Amino acid sequence: MKLRQLEALQAVAEMGSLQEAARRLFVTQPAISRSIRELEGELGIPLLVRSARGATLTPYAVGVLKRARAIHREVHRILEDVEAIRGALNGQLTLAMTPPASSRALAETLTELAASRPDAKLHVLEWRAEQIVEGLRDGAVDVALFTQFGDPPTASFEWQRLYELDTLLTISATYDGPTTLTIEQLHELPWIVLDSTDDLSSFIVTLFSAHGMPLPKRMIRCSSMNLYGELSLRMPAVSIWTTPAMPLLAPRFADGQLKQLQLYGGTPSIGMYLAYPSEDLLTATARDFVMRLRTKLGRPDKSGRLPAGIWLSGAKHA
Repeated sequence: MKLRQLEALQAVAEMGSLQEAARRLFVTQPAISRSIRELEGELGIPLLVRSARGATLTPYAVGVLKRARAIHREVHRILEDVEAIRGALNGQLTLAMTPPASSRALAETLTELAASRPDAKLHVLEWRAEQIVEGLRDGAVDVALFTQFGDPPTASFEWQRLYELDTLLTISATYDGPTTLTIEQLHELPWIVLDSTDDLSSFIVTLFSAHGMPLPKRMIRCSSMNLYGELSLRMPAVSIWTTPAMPLLAPRFADGQLKQLQLYGGTPSIGMYLAYPSEDLLTATARDFVMRLRTKLGRPDKSGRLPAGIWLSGAKHA
């Protein structure tokens, strides 16, 4: 199996035809066809369905393509490592994060990284936790910052628990019921959730499974953070937040648009995790980012607050 064969398959998948794939790779169409046939012969499976309208991948080829893309990314990272040894401050970092990861520490770290590596390509993606885990597994993500209830149940990437965030529940001011509720009362209310209800590490699954209860019957899933915020102001449904959102929520509490709900016994805290596929395979740019972020999170300011916006135990709140 050769890299040119995998590159040919990837080009056909992305361009939709052998002819366009050949143009993209600056080779002849017969050369592309030969590479695909050689790969099919070596694997013993058909990879393409050819027609007058182009070429499409077989189900077998989809799995091969996923691995081929991961190999392509690792080859690119080899080149980055060689450039780092030569002293070049370029490289690339793809950082995936969940919304609660937005923090002063992260902003400062990325600002410093961009200044120290002006030619580096930085990609910051805001994804849900389940998307991030998949990205770590297939190599699309270099480093991730994500929230999760309970430690990740996987050995396919390395992770570190950085800190914990408190969770809080809100509901639109149009709701006229009690604001301190039992778990049974909370279960009867409608909910707006960001995470998939198939995600066993999501807040709503964690909360109700801990009490031996099924999920609420009335749930709306909204993966858009902006729309989620708007719906939480308009609908008498429970929405889920973490402590970094308090600066945004506090004015809504003050002007009467939102109410905060309290649960007897409290709500579970959520962990913030730093993760990457492998310590050994971190590129120089990714390793620089991880080192800078860890340093900032370990240094509180004069008020006793960490750059993540989390107060140290016993410190006075401003």
